[in-house]
Amino acid sequence: MQIGSLQRKEIAALRSVVEAIETAAGRESREPFSRIRARLDAWTARVAVIGQVKAGKSSFLNAFIGQIGLLPSDVNPWTSVVTNLRINVPSDPPEGASFRFFDESSWDEIVNGDPRVRRLAEEMLPGFDTGILLRQAQEMRERAKRRLGRAYASLLGTTHDYDFLSPELLQSYVCAGPGADEGLEAQALGRYASITREADVYLRLPEFSVPVVLTDTPGVNDPFLVRDEFTCRSLDRSDIFIVILSAHQPLTEADIALMRMLSAERAKNVIVFINRIDELEDLDTEIDALVADVAARLRAAIPHAAFSIHAGSAWLAELSQRDDPAAQAIRDDLDSEMLPRFLASRYGEVPDSQSDRLMLASGIAEVKQTLGSLIDLGAGYRQLAAIHEDLRSEVGALISLCKRERDSVAQQVESVSGRSASRFLLEIRGELGQLSDLRRRLDQRFEAMASATDRLLARAGIALQQAMDATIRDFVEEQRAAVLARASGNDRRPMTVDLLTLSRKLDRDISDIYRRYRAAVDTALNDCLVAAASIAGERFEGIAEGVSLRELPNDEFMTALTLSRKALTVDVISARGWAFWRRPGMDAQKTFDALRRITLAELLPWSQKILKACNEAQAQRVLAGKERIQIILSMVDKAIEERAQRLRSDSAVLAQLAADPSRAAQMANRLQSRMEVLERRLQLLSVSDSHLSKSHLAAA
Repeated sequence: MQIGSLQRKEIAALRSVVEAIETAAGRESREPFSRIRARLDAWTARVAVIGQVKAGKSSFLNAFIGQIGLLPSDVNPWTSVVTNLRINVPSDPPEGASFRFFDESSWDEIVNGDPRVRRLAEEMLPGFDTGILLRQAQEMRERAKRRLGRAYASLLGTTHDYDFLSPELLQSYVCAGPGADEGLEAQALGRYASITREADVYLRLPEFSVPVVLTDTPGVNDPFLVRDEFTCRSLDRSDIFIVILSAHQPLTEADIALMRMLSAERAKNVIVFINRIDELEDLDTEIDALVADVAARLRAAIPHAAFSIHAGSAWLAELSQRDDPAAQAIRDDLDSEMLPRFLASRYGEVPDSQSDRLMLASGIAEVKQTLGSLIDLGAGYRQLAAIHEDLRSEVGALISLCKRERDSVAQQVESVSGRSASRFLLEIRGELGQLSDLRRRLDQRFEAMASATDRLLARAGIALQQAMDATIRDFVEEQRAAVLARASGNDRRPMTVDLLTLSRKLDRDISDIYRRYRAAVDTALNDCLVAAASIAGERFEGIAEGVSLRELPNDEFMTALTLSRKALTVDVISARGWAFWRRPGMDAQKTFDALRRITLAELLPWSQKILKACNEAQAQRVLAGKERIQIILSMVDKAIEERAQRLRSDSAVLAQLAADPSRAAQMANRLQSRMEVLERRLQLLSVSDSHLSKSHLAAA
């Protein structure tokens, strides 16, 4: 099975069109198309694998890429570092791995918190020591020091690169797990994991037709997850998600919340894989009921979303690929009458090979097929569509420029032949002045748009900050009733505050404000595009016909950062009185004040990261829109340069024509040759433009 075969053809076809345009465009106009070709060369399908701790993400990935045992998947260790499996990326080494450590500033932020946010928290919460919230991170630092010894400080900010790959190597950098600290410095398992920021693994796998980055993330319920920002930002950057569920606990509230967030952006796609079906007692009857239950619960929780749901077993896939005697014995035991019956009823086929039967039952092939479809026709194709649209805009503007230049040269031929050289020289000078004035007006309009969008981005940031602050404060105030209820029952157990409801409210804030300001930003960009097209159209008819604001990035935005905080625990504060022999009760007001201080101090840095992610998404969309509009300005610049060049090169000859009419024919011939070059260029560009009008180039 080839994953992304149609997308590979689309990329190849688009690259072929770009190369043809570069050839036709001429040296002076190639630079934008060279940039687009570089973007095509760097294209990758971005896929994230996510799920709860111990759902079997790493085992699934090992089976999916056919590298059994590569990613650590034993009972105790788990992936604690964002690990990118970079498959067939042309610019990467053919094999090996790279591990980036936190630099001093980012490590200090993890251990001590963001100083700016910490100051803000202390201003809002006088007398509150934010250090009580950093115990886990402090433990992490001490653990790292014990493991790494004197090398600890010198490793921060560095990278370890390897030209080989092994499970033992990965275990040293990406694993974390429970266990005593004795002898940590002598253990290879997780030796560098505490300070590893991100890991890249380089693979060459022929089954993948296009470059793919498969991101293995720490579990969304990982109790030791201090890299929440890096994990969540890796999810924000991904376009396709494979959510791994356990057949024994197939859909928790955290799972639903995660998928609700992922499905909020229509540009992203979600595949659900229910793992560990091998542990069910009756495959024939339980799997269909399990899939139907998950589908029904997802429809009820997220009615607008459509998910591809598959059930299988990474363990069965692993078993089918192992060649040791123990594996063969297990295969023989599993390959009973039930397995062929199950395969026939579910897949309509029973492979001849025992290994093929187990692989088919694993469900991995179904996931691969769905992933290939999403790369070819879903989120992967939409990512390529933005490059396609940029190319169409550049080609349309270049065709208009070439037509204007051809008409200008034709006028010059006529003027030279008609012995009106002096008049035409004045016309060129006059047109150059008019073009310069036109460029000045375009600059003014563009600068006005840039100022307007900057103001809108600033307002969006303020509006989101205010909305999140209000939502967080209201949420904290809502906990007062729970505190009073605990006090009335004299329940002195630590209080746990579930943040799932808060996450949903913040998701709503982000979505509403982002859409409102995105609409305002799009209006400002579109107004500028229309005005620029009108101004440029005074001299270059149709120059903006191919320039549009279609396929700009981040049409919608949600961030996984809202899910990186799940619960807070606060100890109750006892009420002390003069009756010392009585059992002290709970001081509701002091307990609520403590809950408020701890919750706000914990959530302030969180909200700042969410705000930053949202601002970056808006800014990226604005930048992409500006780059489209700048195509018009760039073409006008080229026209001005072409006129100035012609004025410099031809003015002396034109001035001599009156004195020496015999030179007129010579210049007319040269200009005629220039016209023929422009005509050929226009023909080639028009052919490329017609190809680009097709939605699928490979089928054109």
